[in-house]
Amino acid sequence: MREDHPYNLEPELTRDGPMRLAIGRVRLRSVARVGFSIGWIVSLIPALLTSGIVAWILRGIWGTLDGWSPWSPWSPNTRIAGFALPTPEFRPREALHVDGLYEWLAPIGHHPFIGAALGTLALTVIGGVIFAIILILAGWAYNLFALFTGGLEFEMVARDTTRSARTASPASRREARAGREQERAREDDTSLRW
Repeated sequence: MREDHPYNLEPELTRDGPMRLAIGRVRLRSVARVGFSIGWIVSLIPALLTSGIVAWILRGIWGTLDGWSPWSPWSPNTRIAGFALPTPEFRPREALHVDGLYEWLAPIGHHPFIGAALGTLALTVIGGVIFAIILILAGWAYNLFALFTGGLEFEMVARDTTRSARTASPASRREARAGREQERAREDDTSLRW
């Protein structure tokens, strides 16, 4: 890329001092995309465990309700002294008004693995959306913070590739460190120290 090009984004680092860069604002669309991706991955294992346990519990409830078949105190066509006894039939699901619940749980009762897979899918999507909303709110808060304070600043320095830290003497490293500290003290425009 040419040096005089207006879109030359490669900053030129000099050896005489650090270069400061600031994050002015973050794009909320990219934060949402990253948040959804991370949230989906983070919530996958908990969603799988939760939906598996819930499907197992619901299948157990359905199995219990399925076992409540109608019954009568005596077999039909029972006769005493030549007379047929009336055959009362007790239907527990209807008596306890759980027929609707039994029918609602029937798909999970017959196919618990499909129910667990669908539950996992739903929970991972919900986890991704929640994590994306959290990161969008954090990005919005940072943009508001950066509007008033200028954002987070970073210092970048050029690396000296001809001389490594291992070959430098301790005295020269101390001198370089002292020089950097003095440079930071001169360039620091705030009185706030962390």
